[in-house]
Amino acid sequence: MNLPNRAPLHRRQGFTWIEVLVVVFVLVVLLVSLFPVNSSGNRASGSRIKCMNNLKNLGLAVRISVTDDGRFPWQVPIAKGGSLEELGDTNRIWRHFQVLTNNLSTPRDLQCPTDSRIPVELRDRLVFSPSGSPNEVRFDHNDHVSYFLNLSASEEEPGSILAGDRNLTRNNTPIRGRIVPDTKDVFDFTRSGHDGGAGNLLYGDGSVRQASRVSASRSFADAFAVGGTNPPPLLLIP
Repeated sequence: MNLPNRAPLHRRQGFTWIEVLVVVFVLVVLLVSLFPVNSSGNRASGSRIKCMNNLKNLGLAVRISVTDDGRFPWQVPIAKGGSLEELGDTNRIWRHFQVLTNNLSTPRDLQCPTDSRIPVELRDRLVFSPSGSPNEVRFDHNDHVSYFLNLSASEEEPGSILAGDRNLTRNNTPIRGRIVPDTKDVFDFTRSGHDGGAGNLLYGDGSVRQASRVSASRSFADAFAVGGTNPPPLLLIP
């Protein structure tokens, strides 16, 4: 008797080698295409963290340098280790940072990695005190610093802004030098600045915060407000 045709007693299990190779190839292509994006994001995040750490170290150096009677270095005469006489020269804003060298390791501590005004090839060559090596460049220019100073900041006012990324605008115009804010002024970070419109701020209590594009102008308005018997803020922007 002829039996009816039956389905094979065994069915194929799993994948063939060709199918496995195809799957592996697709996964490799996906990983390779995603890696540059993730790498770029990690670099940007690392630069922001480095910039904030440098700003925090700057704040620590300033606070260590405060005299027993509460004066900041720029309120102390040069003869006593400060930079008071330099306040009138906007070409020498860097001097107010140089007097902090006892509490800073290298000029790189005063630089934001995303600051395009400082050439990458120059960063490792800058030194506070040259030893005579032809590869060294003396720290002696405003462009060697990435941060502004607010000379009206106070340790007694934790909400006051002591320093921050120097890529500032006033009423949508980039600014440098000696700036006295007016009550109608609107301050912000440049869109082409260190962090694409965002920026880092160092406060009187030593804390560092990142101000977003949305919050930056509000942060400046609160910190630079003019009123009462307090003197108007005075900014030094390298």
